[in-house]
Amino acid sequence: MSEERRPVHPHTPPSGAMSRTVEALRRAIRAMHHIHPEHRDASLADAAESLAADLEAAGTLGVRQESLLRHTRSPLSGVMNPLAPPMTSEYLGDRVVSTVTFNEAFQGPPACVHGGFVAALLDEALGRARHLTDRNCVTGSLDVRYRRPTPVNVELKVEARIEELHERKMLVRGAITHDGTVTAEAEAVFVFLETEKFNALVTDARNASRQQ
Repeated sequence: MSEERRPVHPHTPPSGAMSRTVEALRRAIRAMHHIHPEHRDASLADAAESLAADLEAAGTLGVRQESLLRHTRSPLSGVMNPLAPPMTSEYLGDRVVSTVTFNEAFQGPPACVHGGFVAALLDEALGRARHLTDRNCVTGSLDVRYRRPTPVNVELKVEARIEELHERKMLVRGAITHDGTVTAEAEAVFVFLETEKFNALVTDARNASRQQ
């Protein structure tokens, strides 16, 4: 029996021009990994400064954005975030299956993904399980176990499943695999929040950052 495919949470799709811009910036971030620190071509600095000024001038949105826009900014899966690898997800029955390829810009040890990005990937991928419940939640705890180095420049799969579902929280387990071999796994507790409480926490954070 085939598994039911659930729709991915919606977001505002980027224009063709913005998709090209984000992809070019991802290429630039990766390319910086291969440039020697003593490289002296000032034309690169001039071009980068000019592009940064153009992007700053085009910006019309603040930190606070409606959810359809905010979902495009995720540092792991955001289609408008050039820092995102990006990660994509499918909702299959009671599972969330995500795929991602980290390039060398995310490297820690040679040819290996930095452990901090491994943890962030597990937090993001396991957190996607909330869309199986249609409820807001935040990470209460994340216990990561590193089994072996996670390689860069290969497709990784993260499978997450809700193990326990309670009124106020859920327990989710998941693992990163490459070619069927587990590189890291995690157990996370996500705490459900009512919309009003979630919005209040976000407002407090925004006020602390002094950005609108």
